[in-house]
Amino acid sequence: MAVLNRTRWIAGTTGCVTAVTGLPLLGVLSPAVSGLLIVGAALGRRLPRHASVLMWVGAGLITFWAVPIWIAILNGGAGSGPSEASAAFGSALVATSAAICSILLVLVGDAALLTEVFCERRTTND
Repeated sequence: MAVLNRTRWIAGTTGCVTAVTGLPLLGVLSPAVSGLLIVGAALGRRLPRHASVLMWVGAGLITFWAVPIWIAILNGGAGSGPSEASAAFGSALVATSAAICSILLVLVGDAALLTEVFCERRTTND
């Protein structure tokens, strides 16, 4: 039931990046939600069951807010287009890079968590 080291690193990195990139747009909400993922990754070796729950809740919440917001920013819709994001980040290039990096890390982190669950289920059903 131990959380894989690779999954913990991906979850921790995803949490840190989404906390920092979401800060100009969402304020304190971004680090608070991403903190669940970061704490889950940090506790992975000592308390694997609790860490797994924290990582799943954190990943779900980050996926729920980060992906729609960043896709809306990339598309220029939903009232927070590139101009608002550019004002928050300082330039359009930085805002676009932060959006792409956050989306990719969230998707990779979710895939790592799902892969771990399916691999664990396959080994326990034998």
